[in-house]
Amino acid sequence: MTPVTSTRRQLLRRVGVASVAFTAVGLSGGARAETLKVSKADVKYQFTPRDADHCSECFYFTPGSAPGGPGTCRAVEGPIPQNGWCVLFAHRR
Repeated sequence: MTPVTSTRRQLLRRVGVASVAFTAVGLSGGARAETLKVSKADVKYQFTPRDADHCSECFYFTPGSAPGGPGTCRAVEGPIPQNGWCVLFAHRR
């Protein structure tokens, strides 16, 4: 197992736990969902795509109001450029 795979698994576990917590917070009417996101450094975020993979094609990405502008991510904190990439990338279905 490579270190990247191990790191990705650890991050997916954290995000999975955060997703469950997010759902529980949402169901209970709480407003702390933003604190459950991970930092860009934790997911090895880069501002360039990885091959054909980029944030605007990711399951976790939510486009912003301006076409071509940054959006948000369900798993990563802060504004997210559409052409970025991180180890949590997952194709939309």
